Amino acid sequence: MPQIKARDKHIRQSARRTRRNRKLKEQIKYATRAALDAARGGEQEEIGAALARAYKAIDKAAKVGTFHSRRSDRKKSVLARQVAQLQAAE
Repeated sequence: MPQIKARDKHIRQSARRTRRNRKLKEQIKYATRAALDAARGGEQEEIGAALARAYKAIDKAAKVGTFHSRRSDRKKSVLARQVAQLQAAE
């Protein structure tokens, strides 16, 4: 147990941030998977909605600091290319 109050507070903050970051990363993972599944065999509207949900989750992670803004841009770009590639394959 820390002897200094500031260190104790830092531990609490770190735990809170870790929980938030894990939750956001999980949401991104599920939203990305849903977008790719929709692209494999879905309608255009369904693909657009799933892609929008994935973009929203990625942008939120960048906003709160889980990801750097360039990393979020890269994730969105890669996801868009994957979806386009899956659509072209069908």
